[in-house]
Amino acid sequence: MEVYPYRLEPIYVERIWGGRNLERLFRRRLPADGTIGESWELADLPGHVSVVANGPRAGTSLADLLRALGPELLGAAEPMPDGRLPLLLKLLDAEDILSLQVHPDAEAVAAIGGEAALKTECWYVLESRGGMIYKGLREGVTPDAFRKAIEDNRAEDVVRAVPVAAGDFHYLPAGTVHALGAGVVVAEVQTPSDTTYRVTDWGRGREIHVERSMQCIHFAPADDRAPGASGETLLVTEFFAVSRRSTAGPVVRLPAGRCAALMIVAADGPVEIRHDGGSEPVTRCAAGETVLLPAALEAASLSADGAATWLEITLPNGS
Repeated sequence: MEVYPYRLEPIYVERIWGGRNLERLFRRRLPADGTIGESWELADLPGHVSVVANGPRAGTSLADLLRALGPELLGAAEPMPDGRLPLLLKLLDAEDILSLQVHPDAEAVAAIGGEAALKTECWYVLESRGGMIYKGLREGVTPDAFRKAIEDNRAEDVVRAVPVAAGDFHYLPAGTVHALGAGVVVAEVQTPSDTTYRVTDWGRGREIHVERSMQCIHFAPADDRAPGASGETLLVTEFFAVSRRSTAGPVVRLPAGRCAALMIVAADGPVEIRHDGGSEPVTRCAAGETVLLPAALEAASLSADGAATWLEITLPNGS
């Protein structure tokens, strides 16, 4: 199977808290009706599998691509135990506040069992119209105090409200209670899991999961530091690393020898990704699009017609 940079088709997901801002920000053609809360940019989960949009492999699912390419795609990175690609990328448009929620870490997953899966994530803020996020608990909040606040419908009194602006970055390791506030659009990088437990849904009537949440929440003091952050590098975890890179026209070399994804978060004009060889030497993309770079790809570079900024997400090169 031919190896080149694969531009991926977005998968749109309606949410009650979603909006239509991806149309305005990225000139997206959204479904005609509904509030789009999530655009799954790179996904290999049951019911949500990305499809290649460009070149000779257009129409190929990410699952089929991985089965065909194996190490040519992942390099030394390990797939999920069931063979899936170990990464999930989204754009989130919070026109209304999300539920206050938490995701399980490995210890909680072992205790809960079933289909629960670890979920660690981070947010890069694309737009904030006077918005904020909830991130972690206020100092000194105990499990008993937290439960009492939930019972009294005053969850906002025990969680940290953090104002955010475009360009901000927030690491949300598994076990962190959190929520996006209204008016915030983010790029989300995470482990490939959809396990979410709602602490409260602010009276909207959806199911909540207080007991499961209590099993997952870390009640230690919040830590706003992102491990590995330095220069362009925003975060390094055992699951993925995230860097913010930019150019104002010159050619920029891209990762070689490891699987990587590029989320183009801003661009004044067209962006081109070039590589040596093959029938698809140039992959063209625009702001709001995501491209997957196979590990076997050599001598790849990015150039832009004007200024461009992208998140570069790399998978670890083995254990």
